[in-house]
Amino acid sequence: MYRILCDRLSSRELGAGLTWLKKDGQVVEFAKMEDAEAEARQLNETIRTTKIKYTAKRYNQGGDGDE
Repeated sequence: MYRILCDRLSSRELGAGLTWLKKDGQVVEFAKMEDAEAEARQLNETIRTTKIKYTAKRYNQGGDGDE
């Protein structure tokens, strides 16, 4: 299972923070790393802010995170 980590940089008025990418309140998940990487790359190229970085990460279902 793969997800996209959203890294909000400390230059934001809310400060630094990490969260999983969500759509309609649900964490977005991918079966293949290549798909997650492609989506993260597209987000990094099309979103018009330098204050958030998107990175594909492997997610262990038994670990911590939003379920």
